[in-house]
Amino acid sequence: MEPSEFDPKWWSYNFNGPGLRYEKAIGIRTRDIVWAHGGVPCGEWPDLRLARNAFIDRLLPGEKAIADGGYRDHHYFDFTNGAQQRKQILARHETVNGRIKLFRCMKERFRHALYLHPRFFHAIVNLTQIMIDNGEPLYTIDL
Repeated sequence: MEPSEFDPKWWSYNFNGPGLRYEKAIGIRTRDIVWAHGGVPCGEWPDLRLARNAFIDRLLPGEKAIADGGYRDHHYFDFTNGAQQRKQILARHETVNGRIKLFRCMKERFRHALYLHPRFFHAIVNLTQIMIDNGEPLYTIDL
């Protein structure tokens, strides 16, 4: 079913309209994209539900990820890092988001079959990682 502005299943408060939700993770030390998942309706899948669906199963026992306020689960997400270091980590993640949005299909209305959107997303994530590996690295954070 195609999203409509009036169906709460698809509603994204970020876009003020219909949208798909994705998640990605960046290795703090490696600066590589280590996880990408999603392509689900925003209204039905808040950040934490999407993470619980797949991401947290990939964490090692005792391992935690650093995330923004949409991931309110202290069992799997760490919010205690130093404020400045946490800001740098999240800012670097936003740098990756910006690079992904350079591809217009991730920023503007998608005018193709809906099932293709996750394929475009994963292709763009792979292209972004190739760019990171070949001359456009992410900045280093002092740990």
